[in-house]
Amino acid sequence: MKLKDVEIIVMSDEEYGEHLDQLFERVKRGEIREPEPHKIVTRTAEDIGKILTHERLRLLHIIKEKKPESISELARMLKRKESNVHNDLTFLEGIGLLELKEGKNHVRKVPVVDYDALHITVPLTA
Repeated sequence: MKLKDVEIIVMSDEEYGEHLDQLFERVKRGEIREPEPHKIVTRTAEDIGKILTHERLRLLHIIKEKKPESISELARMLKRKESNVHNDLTFLEGIGLLELKEGKNHVRKVPVVDYDALHITVPLTA
């Protein structure tokens, strides 16, 4: 899964429903042949702050730059408890901001961030 960028966008329930309807129509017409850019939809701008805490952004940066070989190594780099790092990794993997791949010894999980930037879109219209 090599992504160039990830977009985080604020959409109301109605806007999200319309977005999905349009997406399904484009798929039916055969207009979408390649994966769409990865999008994470939130309901409010405040949700972005809950997703991208300072520690989670630091975690993503360290994974991208230092490429740790395990969760334990990442926790040491961050000087955080391994259980807290694991919780953040599980959350971020669940929303698609990273992957936990199987390590060489099939026991360790290797965190991977394979995109270059996060783009945040907050519409100013109601």
